[in-house]
Amino acid sequence: MEGVPSAWVARWAHLVAPGGAVLDVAAGRGRHARWLASLGYRVLAVDRDAGALASMHACAGIETLTADIENAPWPLSSDRTFDAVVVTNYLHRPLFGHFIDALAPGATRSRPAAS
Repeated sequence: MEGVPSAWVARWAHLVAPGGAVLDVAAGRGRHARWLASLGYRVLAVDRDAGALASMHACAGIETLTADIENAPWPLSSDRTFDAVVVTNYLHRPLFGHFIDALAPGATRSRPAAS
């Protein structure tokens, strides 16, 4: 359902450091980005659909980045890290290394179940 975070994200969000930075991959219209920002997290929402991301431009705590992460170089510098990486309803295995590398030292690592 649009706007409602997945049960898995809601269940494990407490593991992210308060006020932490979150990378929302394939964010779409931002159901997870919006929810996480409402909890006080700083969110970078990445998606190839600029129109979907535009709906979040005025949302406090959310930065957006339009990028085709499957067909172009990884858009984030290696020194930009996050306390959590949220990826739901998206699977492109060649990017998994980038997701892991984007986690800050000490960030909790948990693998998602189907959601």
